[in-house]
Amino acid sequence: MRVTLAVMPWHLMTAPNGAASVLSAAIRPDHEVTTYYGSISFAELMLAEASAASEASEASGAGTAAKARLLPEAYMYVAEEGFTGGIGEWLFAGALYGHTDFPDEAAAACEAIGFAPDVAEQIFRLAPSFVSSAADEIIAGRPDVVGFTTTFSQTVPALAVARRLRERAPGTVIVFGGSNCDDTMGAALHRNFPEIDHVVRREGEAPLRSLLEALALPAAERAGRLAAIPGLCWRDESGTAHANPEGGGLPGGADFPPMDQTAYFTRLENSPVADYIQPALMMETARGCWWGERHHCTFCGLSDLILPFRSKPPDRVADELLKGVAEHQVLDVLTTDNIVDKSYFDTLFPLLEKSDLDLRIMYEIKSDLTRDQARALRAAGVIQVQPGIENLHSLPLKLMRKGVTGTGNVATLRELQEQGLTVLWNYLVGFPEETEECYREVIAQIPFLHHLQPPLGAHRIALERFNPYFDNPDMGFPERRPRSWYRGVFPHLSEPDLTDVAYLFETPDRGVGGATLQALKAAFDAWRDAYSVSSLTHRSVAGRLYLYDRRAGRKAADHILDEPLEVAAYTTLARPRSPESLARSLTAAGWPVDASWTATFIDELADLGLVYRESGRAVTLSTAHDATAVRGSAIPTPAMVGAGT
Repeated sequence: MRVTLAVMPWHLMTAPNGAASVLSAAIRPDHEVTTYYGSISFAELMLAEASAASEASEASGAGTAAKARLLPEAYMYVAEEGFTGGIGEWLFAGALYGHTDFPDEAAAACEAIGFAPDVAEQIFRLAPSFVSSAADEIIAGRPDVVGFTTTFSQTVPALAVARRLRERAPGTVIVFGGSNCDDTMGAALHRNFPEIDHVVRREGEAPLRSLLEALALPAAERAGRLAAIPGLCWRDESGTAHANPEGGGLPGGADFPPMDQTAYFTRLENSPVADYIQPALMMETARGCWWGERHHCTFCGLSDLILPFRSKPPDRVADELLKGVAEHQVLDVLTTDNIVDKSYFDTLFPLLEKSDLDLRIMYEIKSDLTRDQARALRAAGVIQVQPGIENLHSLPLKLMRKGVTGTGNVATLRELQEQGLTVLWNYLVGFPEETEECYREVIAQIPFLHHLQPPLGAHRIALERFNPYFDNPDMGFPERRPRSWYRGVFPHLSEPDLTDVAYLFETPDRGVGGATLQALKAAFDAWRDAYSVSSLTHRSVAGRLYLYDRRAGRKAADHILDEPLEVAAYTTLARPRSPESLARSLTAAGWPVDASWTATFIDELADLGLVYRESGRAVTLSTAHDATAVRGSAIPTPAMVGAGT
């Protein structure tokens, strides 16, 4: 069969689409596969409009001025920032339903994230012509099957193109899949949009292969085969919609196909959009989450059905990664994993270290990082991590089920700073049972952290389908309804169907807010301003420890620890310890002291801002004097900061 995999806006164009790359490799041995990057095509259409508008006279009016700003940066802004407000979906709603008036709700959503409504309106008006041309381009390849992958803001763009395909090529089989189709979401889309013939739910390789096999059968034999595919949504000859139970085994890591990314790099090669982006290679090394499999973080929106952790053999990862780098001539590598396989520190990363390439890899990791693990990451070419730090106080972290402490997270920030890795993290608030006091404790100590990498911002947790807070209303969020924008982009759905199709839900705020939250955000603003000019380092010379404090907002100071016991105590506090734990460790190492001495010593360090304390533990803050400073920008990623791990 001829199969076209369609990647719609708002796929982030800086890397291949992971789902399409995996599925292409999975079905290519038996089928003729092409991938249509509608994301790049739409960005090109926007850029052409911007170029034409720039050549027009200034007297042409405000609309022309807005068109001149339809650059790839505008596309990327919607792709990165527009998901929670439904902006990417709003901008294609007119193309789906034939509406010509730009909705006030969409304009308000744009203003809420700092995206100019007049630019958004021009995108809204450009979408119908893209939908028409996309359908024509797909049809020109004469596919038997068109598969749309839907993640984040791709559902309405995909529906608009699918509807046009149905009108112009009624015999083409249309299949939807991706994370926007998991569980009830895919079944509700299938029930309410007859242009969708089938929906593949959960991981798609096996069910898509089975679906293609079933479609090749005579009609009389097809229904029985379709009914046997786990998770598949399909229609019988009478038009009745069916949604098979989700189940069946998940593929093991050794069975993951290598990503086929040629279509992306070929498409980008001669595109004018290429001048505006820095493309990266995608690499899938694992699926699921080994931590979430045991302790599902309460705010994490990963479905329990895909949480089982599976990873590729390390030698295969190294081989695929290095082959991809050589074939596509890029050194930036974005991994799709939710969490790194801990065994890779001893297996994969030494293999990559031996490659002698200047790799620039981005990984999601757990925040309980050791010094040796941080060094292994850097040596392997990992330069950017998303460690799922989320908070710097142990109470909210316990409510999240993170399995880490606030002082442990600060230690991780210090280790990553020392190794020169860029850290992407958000500070999460809004947990039931969190207290004002735990935030006041953190705010008071943020000036001590100005030399470490600050969070991107402070954000209230979202109530997402699949997170434990959603699945268990008695955990603190009993009231929920789909976010208001779902009603705007799906106006004809019943309330039950709208609830089934939604991923994001509104619920009354819990936890801190008001002055405390504003104080936290202000402290983070000051942290971000101070970071680039702050340092707190140490150097050991002849048994003495010299500390150099050059943090912004504080008077420059040098401190010397010249007593061997003090040096040993400070060094031991590189890992979080209580006074009692520190006393035990020092005594075991031949320095017999009691907890009163260690408590006094920690108090003295705290007075100088040399330790971070919370929940009865303390951890030192200085980095090695010769450590690599991190002051650069992050690698563009398809999801800059997600749920974390």
